[in-house]
Amino acid sequence: MSEVTVVVLFAAKPGLGDEAEAAVREVSGPTHAEEGCILYAAHRVSGDPDRLVLVERWVDREALDGHLSSPHLAAFRDAGADLWASPPEILMVEPVGAGEPAKGSLAGAA
Repeated sequence: MSEVTVVVLFAAKPGLGDEAEAAVREVSGPTHAEEGCILYAAHRVSGDPDRLVLVERWVDREALDGHLSSPHLAAFRDAGADLWASPPEILMVEPVGAGEPAKGSLAGAA
């Protein structure tokens, strides 16, 4: 099986960016401990404290599916029901292989 890269775009309700960041921080530890997690990195959008971006790398789709059904992710979803302005946008992405392999792909990083 091949590696899976996911980008998740979150929009917290106005003024709830700090709470959103705290929720993502809380789920990050257990996620990092999951077998198959290569990268699970949260970022805030510069200039918009209520938006977050999560970049994930998993060894394969099976590992990602395990994460999606994990108890800590279910708790994250339940706890965030009143936190998010809209459902997250989830993008499954593939490298296009531009430039140097180590610099032109998330798979070459970390």
